[in-house]
Amino acid sequence: MSCKIKRLKKIIKVLLILLLLGIFIKAFFIGAYRIPTSSMANTLIPGDFVLVNIAAYKINTPSEIPILGFPVHSFNLFNTGKPKINDLVLIELPGFYTSNYSTSNTHHIKRIIAGPGDTLQIINKKIFVNGIEKFLPSTAKHSFKDIKPKGMEGEGIFYKGSGWNSDNYGPIIIPSKGDTIPINPNNIHKWKQLIVLEYNDLVVREEGSVVTIDDKPAKYYVVQKDHYFVIGDNFDNSRDSRYFGFIDEDLILGKIMFIYWSKDPYAKNKSFFSRIRWDRIFKGF
Repeated sequence: MSCKIKRLKKIIKVLLILLLLGIFIKAFFIGAYRIPTSSMANTLIPGDFVLVNIAAYKINTPSEIPILGFPVHSFNLFNTGKPKINDLVLIELPGFYTSNYSTSNTHHIKRIIAGPGDTLQIINKKIFVNGIEKFLPSTAKHSFKDIKPKGMEGEGIFYKGSGWNSDNYGPIIIPSKGDTIPINPNNIHKWKQLIVLEYNDLVVREEGSVVTIDDKPAKYYVVQKDHYFVIGDNFDNSRDSRYFGFIDEDLILGKIMFIYWSKDPYAKNKSFFSRIRWDRIFKGF
């Protein structure tokens, strides 16, 4: 066998190892996501590309077959940590659920503002958690004019009938694993979204004076997972937990690490290099 053939085989072997290593890292540790909207401005803006640590809180089996891209059922192998207040996280809402608040996008990046057992309230666009005011990076950019008055319910707000809106919201307690909730026809509208997301299926039915969960009559529901309340840094222009409700820990895919690439998507008449936002590349959080 000639030296050239031996050398070619070694190169192919190294490339295959690198390919398999890349697939392994992508499947279990690192993900990538493009920012499509301004809901996290100015922390993240359209055209930013971020790396996501998908092993920050748990190690799951891949949700799709590598290279082929066919979706498969993913399950948790073990936990590596718990989400913390102020973490920027990538969340995924089930496809069947997103139509409830007028979006087809299932993936979102938001900031965790309150966790299990916390009491959250928004008063005239000011956020309070357990009575302490919390600030978003964009707080100074809020438009404190045109505040939606308390009692004027916002369209699509979580939950319907609360009388809340995006500027005056709560108080509301974030559910913890093990909480026992009384269930009846008068309050099921408050808890339906939580139950549906925990089951990942439309399992709640109202049959006259009886509420059923997974086809079984229910007077109580025990919360199965810890939940979180997330808000977009662009407070005035973000669809977040004020609309789609609590996020359980299984819907959190990972923690945002840093911007690895950024290109202005609106400056299409400029050259490739002039569209690159050099000052945002490798910006961390």
